[in-house]
Amino acid sequence: MQLGSLLILVATMTAVHVNGQNVDSTQRSHPTSVQGRLLTGTWMEQAENELKNSLLKLQKLKEHIQTILGSELQQAQENMVQNHRTSILQLGTSLLEESTAQTLKLTDIQAQVRNQMSRMEHQMLEALQTTDKLEKQLQAQIRELHNPSRDLETQQRAQLVGLHSLKEQLQQLLDLQSSTFSSVQHNLQAASNSSSQLQQKQGQLLENLQQLMSLVDQGPGPVVLEYQDCDKIHRSGVNVDGIYTILVPNVQEPKRVFCVMDPDGGAWTVIQRRENGTVNFNRNWQDYKQGFGDAAGEHWLGNEAVHHIASSAKYSLRVEVEDWDGNTFSADFGHFQLGSEEQFYRIFLDKHSGVASLQGHLILHNGNFSTRDADHDQCSCNCAVTMSGGWWFDACGASNLNGIYYPAGRHLYKINGIRWPHSAGPMYSLRATRMMIRPSAS
Repeated sequence: MQLGSLLILVATMTAVHVNGQNVDSTQRSHPTSVQGRLLTGTWMEQAENELKNSLLKLQKLKEHIQTILGSELQQAQENMVQNHRTSILQLGTSLLEESTAQTLKLTDIQAQVRNQMSRMEHQMLEALQTTDKLEKQLQAQIRELHNPSRDLETQQRAQLVGLHSLKEQLQQLLDLQSSTFSSVQHNLQAASNSSSQLQQKQGQLLENLQQLMSLVDQGPGPVVLEYQDCDKIHRSGVNVDGIYTILVPNVQEPKRVFCVMDPDGGAWTVIQRRENGTVNFNRNWQDYKQGFGDAAGEHWLGNEAVHHIASSAKYSLRVEVEDWDGNTFSADFGHFQLGSEEQFYRIFLDKHSGVASLQGHLILHNGNFSTRDADHDQCSCNCAVTMSGGWWFDACGASNLNGIYYPAGRHLYKINGIRWPHSAGPMYSLRATRMMIRPSAS
């Protein structure tokens, strides 16, 4: 508005000045020679005065215009600065938000990297520990092998000398055996006949006993006997070790089990048995879940059945092992429980009797069950492949009753054998094992 007023004022003053010049020109167009000379001096003075006044006014107008323009320019600059400042603030805010988001992402990535590094360090530590254990075991094996090798040559020489005399003795024994073979065969036939008669009588007695028990328990109406473990069978009045059929809760098919009657009361249900190597225990997850073998000999009852049996009440576990010299060892666990398949049939034991080995290490850890096709152990390797069989390996620990069965003479220094640490050493493969469960006393 002020700029427009100034422009109008300048235009008006310019018009007045031009009109004054036009009048002067008109007056000069008709002067007389005398009047022209007289008026010339006066007009010049007036023109100079008017010119001075006009210059002063123009100077003031210029200053006024500069003042107005200066204030408007300053205002425009301030507006531009304000607009730029707003844009810069918006841009800075956007950049700050993006920087914050990137920082959060970077922090998350760093956390993931740290977690991954931690897991890798843990796995490396486990691998180093496992390697150290294996190295120590191999060193012990080498030391034990080195000492007998010194006397091996001397023993072989002595054995060669003795073989000749043994050959002569064997020939004499063969002659003696051939003479007595016919009489032994006759005695065996007689014993076989007697054994058949005894078996028939025993079968009849057992059948009569079962019929009597059924009649006693029937009462006024028909009753179906259902036992879920050997202890229930013992409570019904049976006191003879042997094979019985039980109905496990949540398991469709009946299970044949071997029952061990305790003279002090109660009965044990056998869940594992090794004695001659006739059954292959290097099996997959499904076989160990359902069970395999025969209750009359080597067998694994089945993780699913054991889980449901031990979940019905408080149970205890007994482990019995026998070495090749006839020495027996046992370990009792006052609390035993087996998790579900979703829990990888994790074993839960107490922390007291039977857990520690001779060196103070744990024989059997509270851990997940693993097989060659289902690795749930605490080692970066697959312990079921290295140690053979299915077991609660932890980090390929000190025990494995489901390893390879090695016969006499080949049972020493076997890391993948049937192992349960005792006085013979950790790599001694045992002759026989048995695992049994029953309800706890309390």
